[in-house]
Parts: sequence; structure tokens; C-alpha cells
Amino acid sequence: MKHPAIIWIIRLSFWIALLGAYICAVIPSADTLHLAPSDKIDHILAFLLLTTLACLGWPKVQSLKLAFRLAAFGAFIELTQAIPFIHRDAELADWFADMSAILGILFIRNITYRYFCRSHIQKQRY
Repeated sequence: MKHPAIIWIIRLSFWIALLGAYICAVIPSADTLHLAPSDKIDHILAFLLLTTLACLGWPKVQSLKLAFRLAAFGAFIELTQAIPFIHRDAELADWFADMSAILGILFIRNITYRYFCRSHIQKQRY
């Protein structure tokens, strides 16, 4: 994307979504908005959105760097939930759900990038 305004809006959306995900993760469980019957699905949906926005907002950042940064955020959420006065349960399975969403989107990103790069290179040859 070569439109700075669109990139700026996507990046702002990413930071708002990141803050929203963290707030939902640390408020008491009864007060939390659940989009699905399982909290694992909530984790997957949140990290699908965050990873997609990160890929669109920072298209030149390597997938591995995005994966580490988003995984670190997921781990930070779980560590915060482990604090007793937060009254939330930290689960390794939640972090694995986060990771599955991150890796799934980055896999799609890399496959798409390779496909479009190859087709673009082939068009330039002819």
C-alpha cells in the first residue's frame, strides 16, 4: 500500500485493537465481552484481527518479527492474568490459541506474497 493515510488508519486501528484486547484480558471475567462460547475462540479471533492489522499496517516487517512480537504480547496477557488480584486464570492453552492464529495469518501472508511476487516477476519477463 502506497497511501500513507490508509497505512496510518490501519496502524491506529491496530493500536486500538491491541489496547482493547488487553483491557478485555485483564478485567474480571464476568465483565468481559465474549464473542464465542469458548475463550480459546475469543483468543483466536483477537489474534486473527491483530495479526491481520499488523501485516497490513507494517507490510515490510518480516513475518518472524511480527510473530515474535505478537506472541510476546500474548504471553504478556497470560502473565498479567496470572497476577492473583486480577482474578483471571492464565492458561498455556490460551497462548497456544494466540500462536495458532498468528501463525495461520502469517502463513497466508507468506503464501500470498510468494504467489504475487512470482506472477509479477513472470509478467515482467514477457
